[in-house]
Amino acid sequence: MDENIENSKAQLENAEEADVRLEEILIQVEQCLERLEDPGISLEDSFRWYEEGIRKLKICNEKVEQIEKKMLVMNARGELEEF
Repeated sequence: MDENIENSKAQLENAEEADVRLEEILIQVEQCLERLEDPGISLEDSFRWYEEGIRKLKICNEKVEQIEKKMLVMNARGELEEF
């Protein structure tokens, strides 16, 4: 039962982060890195922040892919086409 609650919570967080700008998520990744660089961080906290940073990086990658799909390039005839 707890696993289902955690999965639902993660899905909700991902949906909310889908609306967040790429720059804001990158700032959050930097904050995770800063916490990981703290020499006094516990092993458990370091794993938690590492996992959080990786999750946010995946969201960044998804956003970049979406942006790339929307970009247009000029073909040889001067027409716009998606790549």
